[in-house]
Amino acid sequence: MEINKPFYPYQLSEDALRFDFHSVSNTKRIHKVVQYSPIPDNDSIFQLSFGDLKDDDTLDFLTVSDNQDMKKILTTVIQTIFKFFELKPDKTIVFIGSTETRTRLYRIIINKLIDEMELYFNIIGIKEDGNQESFIKNQQYLAFLIFLKDEK
Repeated sequence: MEINKPFYPYQLSEDALRFDFHSVSNTKRIHKVVQYSPIPDNDSIFQLSFGDLKDDDTLDFLTVSDNQDMKKILTTVIQTIFKFFELKPDKTIVFIGSTETRTRLYRIIINKLIDEMELYFNIIGIKEDGNQESFIKNQQYLAFLIFLKDEK
């Protein structure tokens, strides 16, 4: 399971919940982290968080690094989703952008990759009123749920 597009190699933590990689351009190298954290009181749902690792080892979810490699970074994040489900197939991922602009960006990425992703995943959009529906292209969502399709 993977998307056949360029992505960065990543390091996987021992608990398989953190993926570290570097965004690389001609001018800088930025340490990125994708973290999967269990939702309190529901250990079957994990929140996907993504950001830059700061010098104090905290994650910065708001910085726009503008390293001219957004597609490769987002493809890397998607590859971590594939790996997460390979290791934890019975779990669900929820994610929301740290800003409205980032949530919109995630929606655009899903729009572009929906045909490939839907081969493996159910993708649910959560609307502002809390209602959920199967992801519809160009529909506005507050957050997204992803889980593996049942193998039949």
